[in-house]
Amino acid sequence: MNYDNLGKEIIDLVGGENNISSLEHCATRLRFVLKDTDQADNSKINELPKVLQVVEEGGQFQIVIGNDVANVYDAIVKNYSIGQTYAKEENESGKRNIINIIFSYISGTFSPLLPALAGSGMLKALLEILKSLNWINDKGATFAILNATSNAVFYFLPIFIGMSASKKLNVNPYIGGVIAASLLEPSFTNLLKSEENLTFIGLSLVVTDFASTVFSLLIAIAIYAPLERLLKRWVPKVLQLFLVPMLSLIIMVPLTVLVFGPFSEYVSSGIGIDYMLGFSRILTGVIIASFWPFLVVLGVH
Repeated sequence: MNYDNLGKEIIDLVGGENNISSLEHCATRLRFVLKDTDQADNSKINELPKVLQVVEEGGQFQIVIGNDVANVYDAIVKNYSIGQTYAKEENESGKRNIINIIFSYISGTFSPLLPALAGSGMLKALLEILKSLNWINDKGATFAILNATSNAVFYFLPIFIGMSASKKLNVNPYIGGVIAASLLEPSFTNLLKSEENLTFIGLSLVVTDFASTVFSLLIAIAIYAPLERLLKRWVPKVLQLFLVPMLSLIIMVPLTVLVFGPFSEYVSSGIGIDYMLGFSRILTGVIIASFWPFLVVLGVH
């Protein structure tokens, strides 16, 4: 399959490079934000090889391709000045509301992480099968190494989220990663063991475990993106190399610790698990299992 030719045909049929505000892809779809969707020829796009369907949804022009979507996306960004960009409101002609923008941000953050999450999840499942069949010693070094491999992406998920979300919003992904890594560094995590009333520059501090959380970092990076752009306008270019990252970290890490982290803590404490257990342990299990994926995303699990 010549993905370069397919990519060229797709670009021509969506109205050309100049009609594209942004492009990203998920597990199966190319997701365009077009300046004028009327320029796209849906019927001819549907006739292209590898194209399964065309969907217009959430302010996006989506071309469903399937497992080859990454190859088509790579061919397009190789030959055109199009990439995964943060589509500004003025380029979207009012077609996308705040809900669509939020879901675009979330999907654009997670799409690059899907292979790592899927691979690690399948490895974790394989280890459980091997352990249940007694084909591997769960106390041995082999299991420990493979278990660490399967756990790593989930434990350090905030770092990956920080980098991916920053890339989605067109700001420095490594600073986004450092913001998240700061919350997993031992100097911070050791505060979880403290029984004292902690403060940060006089402000009451509720220390939260950020390992494996998502929601707090999505908010943090959404705030960091405009902050970086603002700092780049204010800080002289000769000082930007070190001053913009330094100020970003000084502002964003404490803000995440003081505001976004406690939010998850207060929500989790408000769920009332003890009360539900006293009412019905079976019903509690059903409810918690049903909502568990959402609790994990919110970081209150």
